[in-house]
Amino acid sequence: MKKALILLFVSLVSMPAVFAQSKREQKMQAAIDALMTTQFVQKYKEYKELVELTASDFKAISPNYDKMEVDRIRFNYESSRAAFDKILSGVKKDLLDKTTRGYIAENADRYTQFVASELEMAMNNYQESVIYKINLLTGQQTVGFGITDLKLILDLVFDVVGVISSINKELERMSEEYLDANFTNLLKIRSWDELGMAPAAGQMNTSSN
Repeated sequence: MKKALILLFVSLVSMPAVFAQSKREQKMQAAIDALMTTQFVQKYKEYKELVELTASDFKAISPNYDKMEVDRIRFNYESSRAAFDKILSGVKKDLLDKTTRGYIAENADRYTQFVASELEMAMNNYQESVIYKINLLTGQQTVGFGITDLKLILDLVFDVVGVISSINKELERMSEEYLDANFTNLLKIRSWDELGMAPAAGQMNTSSN
């Protein structure tokens, strides 16, 4: 009887903490859902998959070509991947910083221009250093990012910047670990060594937890 009372007391004491944690996760997930359903993120995921598929297809036939040239393309791919990841890491840092979120809300146009400029450079670099080199080596016409693709996603940057401003309260409770697991890591391009491997469990389902 005494043991049962102790267990009841412990459960009653812990309930507020559990409830608070649940409320926090609800707010964090609401912010994640708002971001993941933007047209920009949906298009970014589409382009990410195109980058991975293109590199994976080349990797599969790469033993047929000069190793030095293949290694150069591999290096360029990893450099491009790092450029895209740098953009994501920067956005993540901005999402977690209250002062920066305030700046974004007050200077949406300027922030949009900054992110769009970084993204444009990364996409152009990928096109020139990876796609062009693959086509030059193989004699094929591998599809990369066209002018229309570039313009489309750059136009959508303002869309996601507006959403960031609208979910400021939800982002106040966001943890870096939760943002990484449910947003940032899902948008990162796979490394060369990971190409051709089955995606991790977290990357197979990019909807809410």
